[in-house]
Amino acid sequence: MINRVHLCLSLCLALLALLAPRAALAGVSIADEQARALSEVNRYRQSVGLPAVTATTALNTAARKHAVYMLETGEMDHYETQENSPYYVAYSPYGRARLFGYSNSSISENIRWSSEGAVGTRTYVGVDNAVQWWMAAIYHRFAIISPRTENIGYGVYYKAGKAAQVMDFGTDYSRTGPMVRWPRPNQRGVDTSLDGESPNPVAQFGGDFPTGYPVSITWYRGTVRYTSIQMVRVSDGKVIPGYRLSPQNDDFHRWSTSLSFIPKDPLDHSTTYRVTFSGFYSPTGSTSDERSFSYTWSFTTQPPQGNLRSSSPANGSTGVALTPTIKLYFERGLRSYTLVPDSAVGSYRQAVGLSLRRSDGTNVAIDVVEPTDPYTTSVSLRPVNALSPNTWYTLYYQVYDRWGRPVRGQVRFATGG
Repeated sequence: MINRVHLCLSLCLALLALLAPRAALAGVSIADEQARALSEVNRYRQSVGLPAVTATTALNTAARKHAVYMLETGEMDHYETQENSPYYVAYSPYGRARLFGYSNSSISENIRWSSEGAVGTRTYVGVDNAVQWWMAAIYHRFAIISPRTENIGYGVYYKAGKAAQVMDFGTDYSRTGPMVRWPRPNQRGVDTSLDGESPNPVAQFGGDFPTGYPVSITWYRGTVRYTSIQMVRVSDGKVIPGYRLSPQNDDFHRWSTSLSFIPKDPLDHSTTYRVTFSGFYSPTGSTSDERSFSYTWSFTTQPPQGNLRSSSPANGSTGVALTPTIKLYFERGLRSYTLVPDSAVGSYRQAVGLSLRRSDGTNVAIDVVEPTDPYTTSVSLRPVNALSPNTWYTLYYQVYDRWGRPVRGQVRFATGG
């Protein structure tokens, strides 16, 4: 079965005596991104008790080639129909995987396109957010946390401010594993919403996006039917309205032996919810060995979006030294790898990092102290050379918090004489 996605869319900083080099934070390669994709998928799998998967050259190549095809032809789909295009590979995900030597008989695929990482310094924000969003999109979640998945491949292609991302999955249907719940019991920092997916899982109910974050329970073999699915807000017992998907009303759930609950509206921030799934499950698919089940667990959503808390110098300051150490303090933890010098920031909303510009628009080279915490709440930087006297400067920042949300803004200051 082919998955479709059209999702269009922090460290008390240990200040070092010397400014660290930036190479460790910036300029990742396609190979780096492929390794990161594998790491992210396995992080999710490990959290629910599933074995790690491996990446293969064949699937990495197939995914990369299809990403190129999509952006070069404008055909953003799993299937390639433009056979005369010089970028054509093969019609289907299965055909592309076989072409590059992958032998498993079952291939599924997630795709995504966005502007993340397409301009300026390359970081891991694109691949991290892709896997995170695929986990939010109910149909695309199943392959990532399936015990049947044994191999993956990831490819990304950037052009003209856009990025196409592809993840291919090789499946072994003889593999078994535990029942999987997502969000997992007692998980914290859960996203509050699903902003889009194709196919639309709630269209059959007359629903549309944004919805709340989908909750699922999956066996990946046998048959299942529910008698009751309920979500409540723990603080006051409010029953959350939503949509119930099952093998009886949805093909994707029949393929994965899953039940899901999708809240009708986005969930509240920093709030604990409790869900209960009850029904009957048969490991063989026969009604003769059906057994009843009832699972109840809770999870807590992420806090509200944070912003810049303060800076030194403060916004609007005058008389600033010509060789200042500039410090930014944020309300929420940030993905430290997004705190990189990037001259594109301030010109392109999709660029990631920090840039310092003189009032005439000239970019000023900066050094950033490399954070020691992956989720820092502060950053320290300074210009490589002395600033001009009696001149206004603007520090632009476009970074991402630990939950993948962009944090953008600027700090203006003027130097002294």
